[in-house]
This record gives sequence, structure tokens and C-alpha cells, in this order.
Amino acid sequence: MTLARSRFARLLVAADGTDSAIRTTLGIPLQQHDYGQTAIVTAVEVERDLDGCAYERFTDSGPMALLPLDRRRAGLVMALTTEQAASVLTMADEEFLAFAEQRFGTRLGRWRKVGQRQLWPLHLKFAERVTDARIVVIGNAAQTIHPIGAQGFNLGLRDALALADVVAAHRADAGSVAALAEYAERRREDRERTTRFSDAMVRFMASDLPIGPLRSLALLSAEHVPLLRHALVHASMGFR
Repeated sequence: MTLARSRFARLLVAADGTDSAIRTTLGIPLQQHDYGQTAIVTAVEVERDLDGCAYERFTDSGPMALLPLDRRRAGLVMALTTEQAASVLTMADEEFLAFAEQRFGTRLGRWRKVGQRQLWPLHLKFAERVTDARIVVIGNAAQTIHPIGAQGFNLGLRDALALADVVAAHRADAGSVAALAEYAERRREDRERTTRFSDAMVRFMASDLPIGPLRSLALLSAEHVPLLRHALVHASMGFR
């Protein structure tokens, strides 16, 4: 026999991911966009040490990122068109490693091993509000954005930090109307600006227009102009 149990709290935090059941139950409207891309996520082993560095490459079908796990192992996130991804997923390991290495380049030498591969469709999902009666929605439940630049993770961290500050400031009742209104206002500009920036980057990099030289110039400028690089790094870390 299953026993139904009820719990009562002054504040419920919905941090249950992209397909948040709490957000859905509340009927919070979503702004959504399908990028027509799917990420292949796996772990790989490379020939040369990563030295703790993360890498991101921009390709004609979407970005690919290597995130260090240890000296020569890294998490790989490779965005492809949805049609490409289905085909690449079925490649033998040797064929997949050659494909990924060719797209990344030779900086880390030969790619040697690959783990189990998973597919993640890439969509934009942006909740039009992040609070309800005694409920706050944070992280991917509030906004799921394209992994370009790893902004979704940073944005979720800033959600959590802002919520911690609000809870500390409203210890008597962290789920009050005033507390929730303060949280929503504190997160409004950052959520909107970061989501717009991420969306614009994806559309610019994946554009079918003949703007390849312009894309290359933008990336070279970010690498070689210190003031621009500094501004982009600070913006990516949430410093405004």
C-alpha cells in the first residue's frame, strides 16, 4: 500500500531541470526555440595533457567543447545538425574519434578512446516568470539555453547565489511576496541579457548567410584584442 504524505514549507525551490515538473504544473508560460541542433555528449582520451584548460571550437554545424576531467581525459560536447548527430552516433569508435579530431584540430594530438555517447537536443526554453505563491524557479528549470560558451551553468549558479542572498535577507519568511518579488527583480536583467547574448551567438555562428570571414574576424578579435577579451570573460563570469 502506498501512503500519500504531505509536506509544508514556507518556500519551495523548483530546481528540477529543463523539463521541470513543478514549472509545468504551475502552468508558467515558456518562450521556446528549436535550434535544429543536437549535442553528442561523451568522454574522450587525448594524446597530450590538457593542463586544466577547457577548449571550445566553432564549426559550421555548431560549437564543440572539451572540458578537462584529468590530465588526458575530457568531457566532449559536440553540437551537430540533428540529422548529422543521428548518423555520427552510430559510428564505430575509431571512426567517431577521427571525425571529432578532424573537427577539433591537432592541438591535443591523437584522440585515443571514447566513452558511451548520448544525444541531447538543443533548445531555448525561457520561463516568462520565475515565481509563484511560495515557489521560486531557478537554474535550467527557469532557463535552458544553448551550451555555447557554457553560459547556462554560470547563469544557474548566479540564480542560486541570488536566492541565497534573498533568503538570508528574509529569514522570517523567505517565501513571502516581498522576498519573491525581490528575487525576480534581481534576476530579471541578467536572465534576459545572458539569454539574448547566447541566442544571438548561436544564430550568428550557425547562419547560412555568407559571413564566414566576419565570423573569423570576430573570433580573432576576441583572441588578440585584450580589452575585448577581458570584457567577454567578465561578462561570461557574470560581472556586469
